[in-house]
Amino acid sequence: MIEILEASQTATHDPKVLHLINEMIDGRIEEIRPVIDFTRQSGAVYPQVETMLGKTSEEVVKILDSLVEERILEARFYDRLIFCPVCSSMNLRPSLRCPKCGSGNVAKGRILEHFSCGKNGLEQEFIAGGKYVCPHCKKPLKFLGTDYRSLGVNYKCQSCGGLSTEITMKWQCLKCSIFFSDEEAKVQTINSYILNELSRNWLTFDMGFKSKFISYLEQQGYNVFEKARVNSGSGSGVTHVMDMLASRDDGFLTFVLGIGIAIGHDSENIGLEDVFRFDNKAYDLGIHDKILLAMPGLNSEARQFAQRQRIKSFNADELETFLKGAADNLPAKVNKKPFSFESRKQLLKYLHGQGYRTEEKARIRGRSGAEYTMDIIAYYDDGLFTHTISIGILVDPKGVSLEAVSAYDTKAYDIGIHDKILLASPGLAKEAQQFAEQQKIKIINVEDAATLA
Repeated sequence: MIEILEASQTATHDPKVLHLINEMIDGRIEEIRPVIDFTRQSGAVYPQVETMLGKTSEEVVKILDSLVEERILEARFYDRLIFCPVCSSMNLRPSLRCPKCGSGNVAKGRILEHFSCGKNGLEQEFIAGGKYVCPHCKKPLKFLGTDYRSLGVNYKCQSCGGLSTEITMKWQCLKCSIFFSDEEAKVQTINSYILNELSRNWLTFDMGFKSKFISYLEQQGYNVFEKARVNSGSGSGVTHVMDMLASRDDGFLTFVLGIGIAIGHDSENIGLEDVFRFDNKAYDLGIHDKILLAMPGLNSEARQFAQRQRIKSFNADELETFLKGAADNLPAKVNKKPFSFESRKQLLKYLHGQGYRTEEKARIRGRSGAEYTMDIIAYYDDGLFTHTISIGILVDPKGVSLEAVSAYDTKAYDIGIHDKILLASPGLAKEAQQFAEQQKIKIINVEDAATLA
């Protein structure tokens, strides 16, 4: 019996988010761009998406970022916003400050130096009556390189007189009036969002075919689990994650379908490696009924391997055709009550009511060439697989022996039947019980042997 450790039950995404993604897939929205808004705490809004989703700007950003994590969308750098570190306001103005005294009384220009007295200052300070005159010693400056020199373009603080080639840039918050540096500022990057083209095939499948396929399975009585974490049934100790597991319990037997999803990029078909990985995982979990949904499809080598391993595979067209053909089939009715019976006739009637076809004293030839007579063979067709169940009947007043159970298991193995049920009266010997559990044979103990007649 497969025990699911953790899974997400078949869940529907927010229909408004699905609508947004569909709009992007169809090209009606090419890029989700932010709009700078000084009145919002976030500093930026996405009005088109806010209206579509009916969410606040903060909620919209969380949704968009979650879609990026799921590789549905791709975030692109749009801008970087600066906020006051004290009040978080974005209403700021830049301010140039003297790096020596911190004054904002700073001017930029060409700096002249008078050789005679050593005075230096901005060029406009030396201009008087259309000529260069030293503002300190009042001597005229006639020849560049002889009377004075140019120190190039620099900053001069009118408060402390200091010269500098670099200036300190500060921000002033117009809300709380403090000054702060770039290093002290709160900075937030805002993004625009586009569709992740590498996920287009996956999105087309996930939002269309997968939901329809899940709906079909649920109509057939299956419970479907996505991203199911399951411990290995082979004793390897490995925990596997199956894309989907479908489990159908009709009170008599539980069927488990292992479903893999393989999505290629653009028009690239799925190769052998992906199919082998899925098959190996299903084998380790002891899952015999395997389905692989491949977009856009399998290459020839992968398809041949899937057929050899009895993996039922569907590409998009095949799955659509299958679902259309299955739409007219009535869903199977599943009896949720515990299974019980008081006679062999009642057992068969129960099975027929659950959609099984039965055959008593069925003569079947095994792979070895030997011919066997099986007490009851029950068949159940869910549209995907015809499940074949062997129902053996063993009676021994002293307890059914290990040898009898082993002989039954050998016959089922040779015929190729995985689903095995033993009706044992009055029950199994201890060694036989242990063997049955090891071989995954379901045992139904029947106190009155006459019931099985």
